[in-house]
Amino acid sequence: MAQIRTALALLALAFLQTPLRAQAPLPDPDVPWWEELGDTSLIDLLREAVRANGDLRAAVQNIVQAEAAAARARSALLPSLSVDAQANTGPLEGVGFQFGGIPREGEAPELPPRFYTGSANLRASYRLTSLGTELRSTRAARLEALASRGDEDGVALALIGQVATAYYDAVSAARQEQVIVRQVEVGEQLAELSQLRYARGEATALEVLQQRQQLATTRATLPPARAQRRLAESRLVTLLARDPLRSQVELGAARLPSVPPMRSPLSDGELYLLDRPDLRGEEFRLAAAGARVSAARWSRVPSIDLSASTGSQFFRSLETNTQSTWGISLSASLPLFDGLDRSSRIREASAGERGAVESLEQSRRVASAEVVQAGIQREEQQAQLDALRAQLEASQRAFEESRRRYLAGLASVLDVLNAMTGMQQAELGVIRTERSVLDAWIQQRQAIGGAWTSGIRRRLEESR
Repeated sequence: MAQIRTALALLALAFLQTPLRAQAPLPDPDVPWWEELGDTSLIDLLREAVRANGDLRAAVQNIVQAEAAAARARSALLPSLSVDAQANTGPLEGVGFQFGGIPREGEAPELPPRFYTGSANLRASYRLTSLGTELRSTRAARLEALASRGDEDGVALALIGQVATAYYDAVSAARQEQVIVRQVEVGEQLAELSQLRYARGEATALEVLQQRQQLATTRATLPPARAQRRLAESRLVTLLARDPLRSQVELGAARLPSVPPMRSPLSDGELYLLDRPDLRGEEFRLAAAGARVSAARWSRVPSIDLSASTGSQFFRSLETNTQSTWGISLSASLPLFDGLDRSSRIREASAGERGAVESLEQSRRVASAEVVQAGIQREEQQAQLDALRAQLEASQRAFEESRRRYLAGLASVLDVLNAMTGMQQAELGVIRTERSVLDAWIQQRQAIGGAWTSGIRRRLEESR
C-alpha cells in the first residue's frame, strides 16, 4: 500500500509540474474558413464557381421571384387609383324608341342620324381593413423572401464545400501519384542493382525476381492514382461550369494546407447558437407561417371598403351637353356562410406553423449532430495522422538502413523490399489521412457556420 501511495503522489506531482496546454479557441464566426486556410488557388476557384455555377444562379432567380411576390402582396396595403373612360354611339331612333319614339308633329328640326355619349372618371378606392389580413399576408411574403436568401446561401455553402472537396481530392491524388512515381524510380534503381549483383554472383535469381515483383506491384498502383486525380479534376471542372471536354484545372505545385487549431463546440449553448443558412431559412419560414395563421384569423373580420370618384359625361345629338359627376361610397361585407372556407384556412395555416416548428427543431438537431460528428472525425483522424507520421519517419530510417546494409552485403533484398513496402504504405497513408483531416475540418467549419455564411456569393465576388 505504501508503494501505491508513493506512486500516486509522484503522478500528482508530475501533473502539477506539467504546464497546462492552452485550449484551442472556437472558430471566429466572422472569418470564412477559406481565409483561415489562406489557399489563394482555392479562393480563385471558389470565386469562379459562385459566378458561373448554374445551381447558384437559379437560387438567385428564386430570390428575385420571392421578392417580386412580396412586392405584389404589399400592393394590397396601398389605395388603388384608376381612370375609366368610355364612348358610345348609335342611331338616334334607338334613343327615341325608349320613350315611345321621337315626335314628328309640327316643324321639327332635322335630326342627325346618330347620337354620341361618353364619360371619363377618376376613381380611388381603399380597403380600410387592409391592416388586418393583408398586412399579415404581406409580412409573410416578406419573410418568405428572406428565407429564399437563406436558400441562396445554403446553395452557395454546399457549392463551396463541393469545390473544396473536388480540388483537394485532386491535389491529394496528384501527391499520391508523385509519391508512386518516385517509388517506381527507387524500385527501378534497386532492380538494376539487383541485376548487377546477380551478374557478379552476389545475389540469387530469387532476389532479382522478388525485386521485379515489387516493382511491378508498385507500377500497378499508378493507374488508379492517376484515375482518381483525373476524376476529381473532372468534378471540379463541372462545378466551375467549364466545358469538361475542353478545359482542365492546373494544379501546379498545389499542396494540402495545414488546418488551424479549433475547439469543437460541445455545450448546449454553443450548439444552439449555430449560425447556418438552413437554420436561418427555417426560422424565417416559421415566422412566415405564424403570419399566415394571423392573416387567416383576421379573415373573419368584416371587410370595409371606401371609394370615391369624380368625372364628367357628355351627350351629343343636335348639340353637346356635358355634366360633372362625383360620388363617395362606403361598403361593408361579412360573409355569413362561406362553405367553411375561412375555418379551413385557419386549420391549414396552423398545421403549416406546427410543421415549421418541427422542421426547425429537427434541423437544429441535425446541425448539432453534424458539428459533433465532424469534430469526432477530425480529432480521431488527427490522432491517426500523428501516428502515421511517426510510422513514416521510422519506416524511412528502416529503409535507409536496410538499403545500406544490402549494399554492404549484410542484408538480403527481402529485407529491403519489406522496409520499402512499409515506407510506401506509410507515405501514402500520411497523404490520405492529411486529406481526411482537412476534409473533416472543413465539414465542421461549414456545420458550425457563422456570420460569414450570410451573403457568401457577394463576399466572394467582391473579394480581391
